[in-house]
Amino acid sequence: MSDRYSFIRATREQVETIRKSLGTDEEDIKRAITSVRDWLRMQPHLPDEIEDARIERMYINCKCSIERVKKGLDAYFSLKTRHPEMMMNRDPRGPDVVNTMEHVKVVTMPRLTEYLYRVHIFADADPDPVWVSWPNYGKIVSMNLDMMLFNDYSLGDIVIVDLKNLTAGHALRTDINIIRAIEFGYKTAYCRSLKALHLINADKVIDFAMKILSSVLSKKLQTRTHIHLPGSKTLFDHVAKEYLPDELGGTAGPIDKLAYEFIRRAEEKKEWFVEQDRYTSDESKRPPDNHYADDMYGVAGSFKKLSVD
Repeated sequence: MSDRYSFIRATREQVETIRKSLGTDEEDIKRAITSVRDWLRMQPHLPDEIEDARIERMYINCKCSIERVKKGLDAYFSLKTRHPEMMMNRDPRGPDVVNTMEHVKVVTMPRLTEYLYRVHIFADADPDPVWVSWPNYGKIVSMNLDMMLFNDYSLGDIVIVDLKNLTAGHALRTDINIIRAIEFGYKTAYCRSLKALHLINADKVIDFAMKILSSVLSKKLQTRTHIHLPGSKTLFDHVAKEYLPDELGGTAGPIDKLAYEFIRRAEEKKEWFVEQDRYTSDESKRPPDNHYADDMYGVAGSFKKLSVD
């Protein structure tokens, strides 16, 4: 595999630019990590097994709000308890992951954009809707987000979804509860910021897709959703070709090789993913004065709409 397709971490200059834009520095980050660790040790319902680098990424993702990081960690561990079907048993060589990756391409583009965003692509869904599995899609997304906490230093995400092969049969297999769990995990548990959502080759199922999105996305984020018809070149008005695979009209290489790189990186973390099943929240030990769960899920346990900064 050529180094051309390998994930490229932010350069020292890019990291400093990101930190400066958020008003933080090395000393502030060290203090934040210490504060979060002290807090974690005092939470009887949460494990304190998390790497410093991941706390730092969450701190950056949360725009240097320690309170948001605490809420994020509580959400992260409790989401594993509430939705084990997408947060547990994530062996990259296990049947759930292997079968899913055979029927959809998942790509994280190697390079940050000029605005220091990371581009993610979901494409080439199997035309046969029998392979649709939203719990497994959630599993793949959570694995990608965990890898981002290890490797990524950015100011947000651009997500591109290719609807080329989707039909009414795919739409009928939509699982709105898993979609809401995915978006909740994305925003609250992983503290990611979605800068733009692009739906390309939108045709047959776009009306249905937009109804789903409007049910889970805030009004503000709906304004960041862009629809591109088959054959159009409007995507390039938002994302330069150098950050896109060949098949989408870009110049960054074949999507198969870029998707393989995603799988390779996940397999490198196999032992880590298997180990993580040990670390979940114990809701029976949640302190009565800890209201993060109510804030996150509501009294009835339903998810709030995904909002953006």
